[in-house]
Parts: sequence; structure tokens; C-alpha cells
Amino acid sequence: MRSDPRNPSATARRASRAGVASLDYVLILGVVLPMAAFILRVGPRIIRLAYEMVSLLVSWPFL
Repeated sequence: MRSDPRNPSATARRASRAGVASLDYVLILGVVLPMAAFILRVGPRIIRLAYEMVSLLVSWPFL
């Protein structure tokens, strides 16, 4: 009896997921942490510049 390719066994599913946890760690260490560090470093400046722009647009008619 041949196995149905649309319904893999538990062993085949487990074998196809080998190494997925390692890829998750690489994604976190290589992408998410540097992005979080960049946002934490640049975030206050972006907020300050956005505040200045909104203040300028609101006060411009009164200048």
C-alpha cells in the first residue's frame, strides 16, 4: 500500500520541521533585536520631529 502524498505521516511531518527552531533564533537575533535597538535609539527623535511639524502646521496661520 502506497502512502498518500497529501497526508504525510507524523514522522514525515516531524522530519520536515527539523531545524525550524534554529531559524526562529536566527530571525530573532539577526533581525528583530537590531530593529528594536534602532527604533529605541531613533524613536524619540522621530517623535520630536513629528511634534515640531504638527506645531508648525497648527501655528503657521498665526505667524
